[in-house]
Amino acid sequence: MKKSQYLKDQLLVGVLNVLGMLALTLFLHTLNIQFQEILLIILVWLAGAVMYSFLDYRGKNKRISRTFALLEELEHKYLLSEVMDVPDTNEGLAYFKILKACNKSMLEQVSATKRDRKEYKDYIEQWIHEVKTPIAAIQIICANNKSELSSKVLSELQKIDLYAEQALYYARSDEAERGFLVKEVTVTDMIHQAIADNKQILLRNDVHVNVESSSYTVYTDRKWVEFILKQLVTNAVQYRNEHSPEIRFQVVPILGGLALTVKDNGIGISENDLPRIFDKGFTGDNGRIRKKSTGMGLYICKRLCDKLGIYVEAASFPDEGTSIILKFPKGSFTKV
Repeated sequence: MKKSQYLKDQLLVGVLNVLGMLALTLFLHTLNIQFQEILLIILVWLAGAVMYSFLDYRGKNKRISRTFALLEELEHKYLLSEVMDVPDTNEGLAYFKILKACNKSMLEQVSATKRDRKEYKDYIEQWIHEVKTPIAAIQIICANNKSELSSKVLSELQKIDLYAEQALYYARSDEAERGFLVKEVTVTDMIHQAIADNKQILLRNDVHVNVESSSYTVYTDRKWVEFILKQLVTNAVQYRNEHSPEIRFQVVPILGGLALTVKDNGIGISENDLPRIFDKGFTGDNGRIRKKSTGMGLYICKRLCDKLGIYVEAASFPDEGTSIILKFPKGSFTKV
């Protein structure tokens, strides 16, 4: 508490003390009390008022400083009323009770919101699992009745399946670590699976895929990394070069780990947009031109990479293509 603020708060008390001193001086003067005696009484009053203000300021300042220090130490600030000292003044106790009541109401509201959010999340997950059944059925029907039309349907089904997975992984990303199954897996196996899952989209858009063979393995969750790779493949197809589109996968050891690069020769990303491509809902110039981007794909990829301990970065130049690099750190999660 600043001294100036305290003095401002005590202004009324100070004015009343001054008026009291003047009234007492006039009263004593009417009783013919000598001036020296009146002055002595006023000085004693003044000394007592100053001493009281000094002790009151020091006590309040100490309590406030202790409360702020306690607040800084708390990870969850809203628990302050649970750990702070109970005030020893009526006014302080009243505010303390108000703070406790507000915190209780806030915690009840947060709990209700969490319950609602969990119910919604459970519904979304259940809906996605249910919708995958008719998707799989239609894929089987198309596979058994091959034609130009069924090929187009399969291509669109893969997009629907990816969007459904996108929603599922986003819903689970808050608690992704609970569903992790970390084990040793060959990087090229994950690459080939991601390509196979996007086969129809790649074929219909005449995208050539080049996978540099390697035997490097990493310790990670295969399912989550494959989803990330499928999203990167879909993006590469969506923003492909209309002439000889190509996607290249390269796995190389680097200082401190292993790098998986997904490079395309597509339309690229502008210098202004590049720093924001992993932001939620950001579509950039390309997304506005193509009008098919949700701005969620790379955001979810970045979110999952953070959960998996994978560092992700991008490099791109307009009309030259884009490279997305996934860096698996060396240690208990990487074998090189």
